Amino acid sequence: MKSATIKRTSDWLWFTVPIGLLLLVSAGGGIFLGNLYRDSPSFAAQAVGQDYITFFVVLPIMIVSAILAGRGSPQAQIIWFGGLIYIIYTYVVAAFDVKFNPLFLVYVALLGCSIYALILGLLSVDLDRIKSYFTQKTPINVVSIYLIVLAVLFYFLWLSEIVPAIFAGKVPQSILDNGTPTNAVHVLDMAWILPAIIITAVSLRRKQAWGYTLAGALLSYMVLLILAILGMVMEMAREGVPIVIPQVVIFGSLLAISLGMCIWYLKGLEYPSL
Repeated sequence: MKSATIKRTSDWLWFTVPIGLLLLVSAGGGIFLGNLYRDSPSFAAQAVGQDYITFFVVLPIMIVSAILAGRGSPQAQIIWFGGLIYIIYTYVVAAFDVKFNPLFLVYVALLGCSIYALILGLLSVDLDRIKSYFTQKTPINVVSIYLIVLAVLFYFLWLSEIVPAIFAGKVPQSILDNGTPTNAVHVLDMAWILPAIIITAVSLRRKQAWGYTLAGALLSYMVLLILAILGMVMEMAREGVPIVIPQVVIFGSLLAISLGMCIWYLKGLEYPSL
């Protein structure tokens, strides 16, 4: 029964093959093809900075986590889900906010493959089995509180930019700098990611099975995303685009805390060798 369950859940890990090849093209194109991005200097620098993290960090993590998850590792399965959330988030922005370029269809294909890999993977995984591997050492309360604090922090950060602009009849400065109709990050965070974080935190605190898996996946996603944000900042600085130093310090601190939380959380997961 156990081997049948692992086989059933590992079938969708094969999505990693097309996703990996598409990431090679999309992120590699941003890094190695000059003038791929036709966007504002700020937005183009952010895109290239994120491509570096996607190419050199996210892609290897997806490949390794898929291999280990196929061998039955629940930690790897959770990290793989977190990587998929990161890719979906990244390529929604690329598909809708990045100005049309030769890799547009690659962005669309990546978005489609990642969405279906995440949905089918979550539908097929045995959530009760994964929950059973977590021990009393798992910092359930600490992680749930951290996730809620993180969601509130980002809601406050985005609303502090959006609400004053609405009342002043102006466009938020980040949208003007990016040269886009809206800020897709605002939309994705406030409509999808932040509610998901809060719901997951509540589910984890109530010790519901799916909360255990999604909490680890969202922590993994946050580590990758914050690392990508710091990659964007580094590329912006290299290109001479002004950056806000206090925000760099904040995101650097969040990276350290999120990484520590992710490691601590996944260390509280023990499973028998196959």
